[in-house]
Amino acid sequence: MMGSGENIDKVVNVGSMDDVGTRLKFLAELYELWQTGIDILDRYDRDTPFYAERRKELENATRLLYWHMTKDYNENAEKCEIDIIPRNPEAIKDEPKS
Repeated sequence: MMGSGENIDKVVNVGSMDDVGTRLKFLAELYELWQTGIDILDRYDRDTPFYAERRKELENATRLLYWHMTKDYNENAEKCEIDIIPRNPEAIKDEPKS
């Protein structure tokens, strides 16, 4: 049975890449798999029918996936975390275990 459609206008917000466990890992594996697909097409299927269309589809898909993976990246947050680390290695103390 199909839904009544009352939720059709609600936008699902999935948040950033860091909030759902290993989502970024799986998307990176998918990106790598599609890049391998492009490599296979270039090596072995260059003379087959629809080569250009298949390659273009994979290129577009990898571009979209890359944009999705990097859209929430905040370089300043990474810089702040790194700046907290002391320059002198001896100044780094282990946190007490509770």
